[in-house]
Amino acid sequence: MPEIIMDLLTYFKAEIETVGRQWKDTIAPLDTIAARRRPRTNVNHALWLTGHMIWAEDYLLVEVPTGKTFRSKEWDYFFDHSSEKLPDDEYPPWGEVRAEFTVVHEKAMKELARLSHTDLHRPSFLERQWFPTIAHSIAHQVTHGHYHLGQLVYLTRQLVPSGNASMLDTLMKVNAH
Repeated sequence: MPEIIMDLLTYFKAEIETVGRQWKDTIAPLDTIAARRRPRTNVNHALWLTGHMIWAEDYLLVEVPTGKTFRSKEWDYFFDHSSEKLPDDEYPPWGEVRAEFTVVHEKAMKELARLSHTDLHRPSFLERQWFPTIAHSIAHQVTHGHYHLGQLVYLTRQLVPSGNASMLDTLMKVNAH
């Protein structure tokens, strides 16, 4: 029998912690203007992506599995899965969104730390066809978090010029010639 390198719960926690850490590092240099800038009309800005991540982590890691919630529920209108793109001046201020992300992420990580392997098999608190068990809901956030982190990194590379080119930047420049 092959050796198990990492169990599922440890994997979930590690991936969600990694996305949260990288998210904070990626948004750190953004000011209000950069956070609200859309490089193209139909591209989400960093403020929406960060607000959406607040909603997603709290909803998929806390509310669906346990029924608890830590996020500002009144922000669901702006950031949940069905939210419409609004004029930029209708969104909450960037400083508040960035601070809320940190608070909700830390609380969600504490909720994950309380889970056991047995808990993953329990039915979700909120009955949703896609998330019959706690494991389904958390697994969705693992992929969902990486998906939006990729969008955020792509977006910020367009907004915040880097002093040091990455290996990818260098390769792309070489291949363009």
